[in-house]
Amino acid sequence: MNHLRQLREQVGCSQTEFADLLQVPHDTYRTWDSGRRPVPALIIQRARGLCDRQGGRLLPLQQLAEEFGMHVRTLRLAARDGRLVATFSTRTMFGRAIAFASRDAVVHFQRTFYRHTTRWTTRPIAAAPAVPEDFDRVLVQLRAERRLSQRELAERIGAANRAVVYQWESRKRRPSSLFWRRVVQLTEAPASPEGAPLRPRAHDEPPICVPRTPA
Repeated sequence: MNHLRQLREQVGCSQTEFADLLQVPHDTYRTWDSGRRPVPALIIQRARGLCDRQGGRLLPLQQLAEEFGMHVRTLRLAARDGRLVATFSTRTMFGRAIAFASRDAVVHFQRTFYRHTTRWTTRPIAAAPAVPEDFDRVLVQLRAERRLSQRELAERIGAANRAVVYQWESRKRRPSSLFWRRVVQLTEAPASPEGAPLRPRAHDEPPICVPRTPA
């Protein structure tokens, strides 16, 4: 049994659920879980982070609500405003991101917030930025300005590999709002100092061509 599968079983997720939590395609994850392909170090690091952060088996909020005798909407609201420590996957249901939490997290929420009359200060929820229609041009221009390869951009925003970025830039796939939030955060981060040496392009990477905006 490889290390990635051990981490998945430690969290208690199916292959599909764990792939969603790691934000990677299901078919790609299955090749890692079965040992047919080596697991990238970034994925192992992200899987360890999930296990360490949750401290217990991750379960869907619906199942936790039934076990603890709560309404599932109570747990969803608590997960959104930060009172319940939860992990959100990139998969959505009826337009909402699917959330998972541990039993320990629900117990902490029960003891600290549930049916308590004390007021708490909720953290503001930042709206997910809309993905623009010219997302492919924005990505290509961002890479050109930051001198990033497709692989490096994928690592910066937590995508599975350079193929995901390639599919976005060729408009074969559309990035989700969660990934686009990370792109926006990267565009707002300080750029490299001017005059930094230009990074050589990898042999398997197409040249960066920024589409011209029609006059």
